[in-house]
Amino acid sequence: MEDLSNIQTAVTTAQSYKDRSKRFKLSKKARDYIFVALMLLYPVLQFVLIWSFVNIQSLLNAFRSTDVVTGNVTYGFQNFAEFFKNLFNNPSHNNGTTWINDTAVVLVNSLAVGIITVFISLPLSLITAYFLHKKMPCSHIFRAIFFLPNIIPVVALTFAFRMTIHSDYGYMYNFFLSLGFPESFITKTPYSILIVIIYLIWAGLGYNVILISGAIGRIPKELFESAQLDHAGYFKEFVHVVIPCIWPTVVTLIVLGMTNVLTLYLQPMLLVGENYPSAYTISEEIFLAAHSGTTSKYESAAAFGLLMSLIWAPVILLTRKFLSKKYQGVDY
Repeated sequence: MEDLSNIQTAVTTAQSYKDRSKRFKLSKKARDYIFVALMLLYPVLQFVLIWSFVNIQSLLNAFRSTDVVTGNVTYGFQNFAEFFKNLFNNPSHNNGTTWINDTAVVLVNSLAVGIITVFISLPLSLITAYFLHKKMPCSHIFRAIFFLPNIIPVVALTFAFRMTIHSDYGYMYNFFLSLGFPESFITKTPYSILIVIIYLIWAGLGYNVILISGAIGRIPKELFESAQLDHAGYFKEFVHVVIPCIWPTVVTLIVLGMTNVLTLYLQPMLLVGENYPSAYTISEEIFLAAHSGTTSKYESAAAFGLLMSLIWAPVILLTRKFLSKKYQGVDY
């Protein structure tokens, strides 16, 4: 009887535990929300603790102005007004020209980098990836050659590229002179930023080709076979089959290319040098000002960065939204 009583007690306890588990069991929707919250926890903490914490002071400094003589601090839009004053009335021409001031050179250089990346480098990458996909002879070798510059660190790669245009022993130096470039062109406007753009096209081609090749490789073979049955040539196949199918990848690369307008600084600084404003970009100008150790320059750089972000970020977002609508419902 005692054993029977123990068994009944155990069964009752198990049933009670099962009932409690049912009461506290989360629904599938609740479990999904918890999973998403846990996955978002790390990026949210990273944004709050790293990005916001670091940049909140920069945002405050954008509206702060310190008098270099008295040390008095005032808050307002003085730094923004100073930027527009320098843009239209800056007499400084350290970039080597008399027709454009240093502030305007920074904007023109940065915009030129974005335009070349989107309208020249990206189309070249698309065409190259397409013909590599067509199984041309030694396509795998060419793909490795294109990607090789992305394996080498940026510092080493820019150093190697700079050696080719060195005035003493660079084998490309005389070639550029034959094209009409002046002596010491690497430090003169607009030749210095042109050299940077040539480097970016050369170094960035392989990275884009790898991404685009991966996207093209996912296109079903049936689509290419259908195009061949319709007697579509390479051009029609490229325009009407490849581009629509890899359009999300193309849009992503366009957006990344546009962000170069605000983020490129290391390559110009390594290729041309930080003492030559002829190749300054927005990011390099901010970087050098922030590391100058001068409070007033740091405040001007903070205002410059904030202003450029407020102008260019909406342009990128609108461009992405507009381009994403061109080919909708592409799924394979």
